[in-house]
Amino acid sequence: MAVLAPLSQIVAPAVSAQRGPGVDFPSPTWTDTIGPVAISSPTVTRINGTQVVMFGSENGYLYVVNATTGEPMPGWPQPVDIAPGVPTAIESTPTLAYVNGPAEPPIILVGAGSTYVAHQQGGLVAFSTTGRLVFRFNTLDVFNEWNGGASPDGYREGVIATPVVGDVTGSGQMDIVFGSWDHRLYALTPRGRLVRGFPIDTQDTIWSSAALFHVRGAKQRVDIFVGGDASGFAHCYGGFLYDITYARHRPHIVWMRCENQTIWSSPAVGVITSDGRPSVVVGTGFGERPPYRSSSYRIFAFSAKRGRRLPGWPVITTGPTFGSPAIGTLPGSSLPDVVDVSWCARCTSAKKGASEVRAFSGTGTLLWTQQLEGANDFSSPVIADLLGNGNNDVLVGSSNGLYPLDGATGQYLFGTSFDQSLTNCSIQGAAAIANIGGAGPGTGWRLFVICGGPQQITPIGRLLSYPLPYAPAISPPWPMWRGNPDHTGVAP
Repeated sequence: MAVLAPLSQIVAPAVSAQRGPGVDFPSPTWTDTIGPVAISSPTVTRINGTQVVMFGSENGYLYVVNATTGEPMPGWPQPVDIAPGVPTAIESTPTLAYVNGPAEPPIILVGAGSTYVAHQQGGLVAFSTTGRLVFRFNTLDVFNEWNGGASPDGYREGVIATPVVGDVTGSGQMDIVFGSWDHRLYALTPRGRLVRGFPIDTQDTIWSSAALFHVRGAKQRVDIFVGGDASGFAHCYGGFLYDITYARHRPHIVWMRCENQTIWSSPAVGVITSDGRPSVVVGTGFGERPPYRSSSYRIFAFSAKRGRRLPGWPVITTGPTFGSPAIGTLPGSSLPDVVDVSWCARCTSAKKGASEVRAFSGTGTLLWTQQLEGANDFSSPVIADLLGNGNNDVLVGSSNGLYPLDGATGQYLFGTSFDQSLTNCSIQGAAAIANIGGAGPGTGWRLFVICGGPQQITPIGRLLSYPLPYAPAISPPWPMWRGNPDHTGVAP
């Protein structure tokens, strides 16, 4: 498969500016043209002192570009070829991880596989920061992921999940955790070998990206929280949410919540209640088809330690939730709140083809709702102070573009409206906000967003870098996919 022409910098504005409160929302400083992008989100991080943006494309290439200029970093882009010489489409979001400790160079990890691009081998690939292959990990071939056939089809199943890294065993070793459509939850050593006791066979596909958080045991040991489909494992049908801990040289399921609807959303962990104890928040999908079951159109919150439902939860949504919840304190709240987006399957006042954003308090109280043009919303929200007034706001995408929303009311910001987004292009991933150091164009507080949608919508994607009209007066609590560049899914 051929890669598109190298990333090209475009100085002229690619998107018209929108009117904001007191100022225009600036046009992009630079725009990179790339291959088609489905749900791979931009990761903003630092490599050898240089701030970069990483993301994957359905053309099978992983990109790492300079966050200031948009120019490719040395050695990039690189093909993610599970089968050597054949790049595999990417929907996973790449992670930069210091798997060998902070004194050693980090590696870049990304899953490979897509339901949009058929007949490709899936798995996980690790690169050095200069684009050198570190290792490939092959998943299993258990069914046909493109037509649902139950028999192996000659192609190893894909990894849509974003890999996350933490000390799962409590030994001081950093482990790589991810789920796959081959029905397995994996933990790998820094060399790409299975951690003892893994993989765990869940008997159905895993779309969800894991969250890692210390709950019990050795001080440095993290538990794994992950959702997935369920078709009989532990007598569960629909979907599950696990808490997995490592003890006596193998993983153990501490608790499992079985719901009668699939869980494709990725769980988020944070303290959202006054008792100061961490909770796990996740939404349900639509794999169990009509007539939908009782766990459909819900966002759940559980105690991280015991798996008990929190008072006031689950909360009702207007449809399936694919995106990951964002956790952060909105105006008027003293504790972090929860924001997520669902499809408008049963919105009472929706225009045709809409999605709906909802914000909830930690006790499950509905704070506000807002509808977005664009159905089948796969995007995940981010939370940051967009107006520079010390109050957090919300950014979320849809198939119609990116929407900035007031954190207190959910009202559209910067001249946007239901049918007028900030970007006017399909966005299925999450945006990213970061403070880029230095001076001159491309520095300061930036918004990075990927336009395009899968190859069936457009064969050309774009990475856009916008200057924020106001510098956030407070640190963004959830500035990118999974909350941070480590993708642990944990609120600060």
